[in-house]
Amino acid sequence: MPLKLKLSLVITVLLAVTVVLLSAMLLRQQQRTLTAEMVKRGLTIAQNLAASAKNPLVSDDELTLNLLVKEALKDPDVAYVAITDEKGKILAHSDVHRVGRGLERPAQLQPLGKELLVQTYEAAGDQNIIDFSVPLSFRQVPVGALYLGVSQRANVAALARARNNAIFVSVAMVLLGIGGAFALGSVLSRPISRLMEGTRAIADGNYAITLYVPSRDEIGALTHSFNEMAASLREKDAIKRAFTRYVAREVVTEILKDPDKIVLTGERREVTVLFCDVRGFTSISERLAPEQVVSLLNAFYTLMIDTTFKHDGTLDKFLGDGVMAVFGAPIFHADHTLRALRTALAMQEGIRELSARRAAEGKPPLKIGIGVNAGSAVAGSVGTEARMEYTVIGDSVNLASRLESYAKPGQILIAEHTYDIVKDAVEARSLGRLKVRGKEEELEVYEVLGVRGE
Repeated sequence: MPLKLKLSLVITVLLAVTVVLLSAMLLRQQQRTLTAEMVKRGLTIAQNLAASAKNPLVSDDELTLNLLVKEALKDPDVAYVAITDEKGKILAHSDVHRVGRGLERPAQLQPLGKELLVQTYEAAGDQNIIDFSVPLSFRQVPVGALYLGVSQRANVAALARARNNAIFVSVAMVLLGIGGAFALGSVLSRPISRLMEGTRAIADGNYAITLYVPSRDEIGALTHSFNEMAASLREKDAIKRAFTRYVAREVVTEILKDPDKIVLTGERREVTVLFCDVRGFTSISERLAPEQVVSLLNAFYTLMIDTTFKHDGTLDKFLGDGVMAVFGAPIFHADHTLRALRTALAMQEGIRELSARRAAEGKPPLKIGIGVNAGSAVAGSVGTEARMEYTVIGDSVNLASRLESYAKPGQILIAEHTYDIVKDAVEARSLGRLKVRGKEEELEVYEVLGVRGE
């Protein structure tokens, strides 16, 4: 059931219950007021009639007594009047046929004592009667009694009219309340509906949504929080899309889970840098059409990127017909050097498979040389506000590049420092000491042949 309908039903039910209870309370109050007024009026009639009947009663003036009864009956609410002597014999009655008989009273009425009695009972025909019993005495000597019955037909009719009016007003108020409740429900549910639509949009990957903040109440605060959440997700999505071009999607997800793991500002840290370059690419490209060159580079880059990402490396940059990859930054792994060498071996294996497929198609094969070096470097984002890139800078990076330039097709070269880190995990052979440009002393260089146990 929609929230708007739920709110409308709740408000309508509350309004209906309130109207019914209020109407019932007002009707009950009106009934009490009318009954009190009727008792007051009946008591006045009875007391006046009793005062007028004492002297005729003492003098046995039945004619006067009957005239008094007849006069009392002119009031439309008077149901009956009876005047008796001290023995209960009727001397005057609204029903003349009962004159001279003994007075018979309904069984549910209490007998008259020395005090005035006001009692209510239900007569034949469902008629409610207020009975006034007044003892008559002359100079403290009992001489008779007066009985006056006042019908509540007028009260019943007035209450019926009031009840009908109350029903009409209640129905009108409920109908108006339904309309008002529906309108109020629409107003209250509209921002919630917008939040639901926004949530669906977020679930569908649309983080660019921004909802209008309708008020400053709780719903407005909730909408504002939703917009902040959408902005945060939008920012994370932008970061994720940007980093996915350089690192594996799993690494991006890990970064977003725990941003404290990543440092994009400059910091010095231990990393392993890998340089890879296609040997003889210039001569190969000269024999190919431009479209074929682009296709070859795309196949090469795809292999390099997938292999780097598989071992949680970061693609630093493309270098024409080569790539530079970093391990240990921005996500640090204790075995980053071994990961880099596994990547280099996988790259060589991938190139051999790619070359075999190309050879089967009559195309020239590819061969690559790789240089890997571990050491301290400054890692961080460099550039301007308009364009920045994450990279590593330092002597260890330059050495990796120099090693790559010395590597023959199919070789993976590392320096002595890197070999010392992984010598227990890899198989390598020494190539002797080489004079490396930018280094005063010769360096011991090793060719990596494989990873032990793999």
